[in-house]
Amino acid sequence: MRFRVNTLVCGAIVSLMWASSASPEDRTFVVLLFDGFAPQYIDAFSTPTFDQLKKEGAWSHAMDPTFPTLSLIGGTTISTGCWPEHHGIMSNVFLDPERGRYDHAGDADWLTGCEHLHQAAERQGVASAAFGWYGRYSTEHGPLASVTPENEDHFRDYPDDMGRAAQVVEQLARPIDERPRLILAYFKGPDTAGHFQGMESEETRRAVTRADSAVRLILDAIKGLPDAGSVQLLITTDHGMVPVAYLVNMRRILRRHDIDAEAVSSGTSSFLYFDDPTEETLSEAQRLLAGYSQFKVVRRNAQPRDWHLGSGPRVGQLIVSASPPYFIEDPDAWPWIIRWMQFIGPDFLPAKLGVQATHGYEPGTPGVEGILYTRGSAFAAGREVDRVRAIDLHPTIMHVLGIEPGKDVDGSVELRLLR
Repeated sequence: MRFRVNTLVCGAIVSLMWASSASPEDRTFVVLLFDGFAPQYIDAFSTPTFDQLKKEGAWSHAMDPTFPTLSLIGGTTISTGCWPEHHGIMSNVFLDPERGRYDHAGDADWLTGCEHLHQAAERQGVASAAFGWYGRYSTEHGPLASVTPENEDHFRDYPDDMGRAAQVVEQLARPIDERPRLILAYFKGPDTAGHFQGMESEETRRAVTRADSAVRLILDAIKGLPDAGSVQLLITTDHGMVPVAYLVNMRRILRRHDIDAEAVSSGTSSFLYFDDPTEETLSEAQRLLAGYSQFKVVRRNAQPRDWHLGSGPRVGQLIVSASPPYFIEDPDAWPWIIRWMQFIGPDFLPAKLGVQATHGYEPGTPGVEGILYTRGSAFAAGREVDRVRAIDLHPTIMHVLGIEPGKDVDGSVELRLLR
C-alpha cells in the first residue's frame, strides 16, 4: 500500500512539474461535443464526472449557441469561431442557388468563409484528429485532419458514445511525439432520446449516464499519461433542449393563404424562398403570416441583430421563427403516417405524434443554452462563468495551443475561463 501511495504521489508531482514547465506548444487539447446536452440534465440526473469537473476546471451552464439553435449550424459556429453569415451554414437544411439543397452535410466545401479548428491547426503544422467532427472532410480535398476514419458518416457509422470515447483514448495513448495535439470528437449524447422520449424519460437518463461514463473514460486516460498536466479538456454541446407541444404545419399554412414560396424547415424555423420576391409579394406574405401568434415572420434584410444570418441567398427572403411550445419540421421528417396532413390537415398538429422536445429557438429562449466544462493547467479551477458565446470557443482553444485562430474569426479569447 505504501508503494502504491508513493507511486501516486510521485505521478502527481511529475504532472504538476510538467504543467508548470510546459509551454503552449507542448500542450494537447481534447474537445468533446455532446449533441443536445441541456444543462437541466446535470441537475436532473446523476453525473458524477461532470460534478467533479466543476471543481477541477472552469464551467458554465449558459453556453450561448447561435440562431437557429440547431446541430449543424451550432457545431460549425463552435468549430470555426464565426457567425453563420461568415461561415455559410445557415441551418440543418437550406437552399443554395448554385449548390442546391444542404441537408445535415459534413462536407467542409459548404463553408463560404472561415476555417474549422482542424483546418486552422493543420495549416500551422499542428496535427489534429477529427472523429465525426464538422467539416472533417472535403469532397474536393479529402480528409482535412491528420487522423479521421475513412468514409465515416456523421450518423450512420457512429460507434456509440463509449466507442467514440475509446477512439479518443486510442489517440491519447500514442507516443507524445506522434500524438495529434488537437483531438476533436462529436458524440450523439442525449439528443435523440430528448427529442423522441422526452427530457425526463428513462431513455434520456441512460443517455446522460453514458455521456458521463464516456467523459470518465477519457478523463481517466488523461490522468494516466506521463504528460497529464499538459493535456487540456473542453466539453460542450451544440444546443440545449426545450419541451414542445405542437407542430407548425407550415406547408399547409402557405397553401391556405396561396403564398407561392418553398418552405425549408428544421427545428423551430423555416426559410421561405420565393421565385418572385417582389416587394409586393413579400409584403403580402408577411402580412398574412403575421396573423399567427405562434411564430414571428422576419425579412431577410431586417433580422434581429443577434441572429447573425446575414442577407445572402442561402437565407430565405422570409424567415419564420416559432415560439415555444411550437416547432417546425419539413414533412419529410414527420412520421410517415401523418405526412398527408401537409395537404389537408390543420395548421397545427399535436407533438405527441412524434417529437417531445426540440431546439432552434432564438438566443435568450430559456432552455436553448448548453453546457461548457474545461479542465487543465490553462484553465481556472472551480470557477463558474455566467455566459459564454459559442464563437469564443475556437479562439480560446487555439490560444491555449499557442497558435493563431482560423482566418477571420468573429470570436475572441474567453479570458474568464483561463487560469
